Amino acid sequence: MTEKKSKYHLLMSLLAPLLREWGYDTVRQCLDEAHTEQAKGNLSLAAHKRKPAKEYRRPNAVDMTERLDAAVERKETLRALAARFDAKTFLPTTSDVRHFLEMRGHPGPVKQRQDSFRRVLDVLLSMADDELMQLQASGTHAGPTQLGPLSDAIKASSVAVRFTESNAGPTAAEASGEARVKPANGDVVKT
Repeated sequence: MTEKKSKYHLLMSLLAPLLREWGYDTVRQCLDEAHTEQAKGNLSLAAHKRKPAKEYRRPNAVDMTERLDAAVERKETLRALAARFDAKTFLPTTSDVRHFLEMRGHPGPVKQRQDSFRRVLDVLLSMADDELMQLQASGTHAGPTQLGPLSDAIKASSVAVRFTESNAGPTAAEASGEARVKPANGDVVKT
C-alpha cells in the first residue's frame, strides 16, 4: 500500500464514527468552519510574524563619513569633524556652513544645516591632510556667526542705497546748474 492510501484509510477510520454519530452534513459544516478558522489564524499569524519595516532614518554626518572609502588616518579626522558637526561645535549654524563653503570656493544656497553636510564633506575631501588636521585642531570653527546677521543687513542696505541713487534723477538745483547754499540761519542763498 502506498503512503497516500494509508493516510486515506486512517482518515476514513477516524471520520467513520463521526459520520455515523452526527451525519454527513453536520461533519462537513464543522470541517468548513474549522477550515475558515484555520485560514484566519494563518493570516493573523503571518501578519504577526512579518517583520515590521525598518523606519528610514536620515543619515547624520558621522554615518555619511563611515560610508567613505578613505585612508584610516584621514577617515579618523573626517569622523572627528563629522562628530563635531553633529554636536554643533563645528559649523554650528547655517550661516557658518554657507560662509565655510563660500570661503572654499563652493558658494550656493544652504537651506538646512544638517542637509548641507554632504557639500561640506566634499570640500573636506578636497582638502589636503595637513589642512584637515589643522581644521580639526583649531577647536570650534564658528565662522561669522556673531556678525553674520549684521553683515548681511549692512550689505542689503548698501545695495538698496546704491539702487535708489542710481535710479534717482538729478535734483532741480543740479539740473539748473545753480548751487544753493544754506547758511546757518536757514535762508537759502543763490550763488
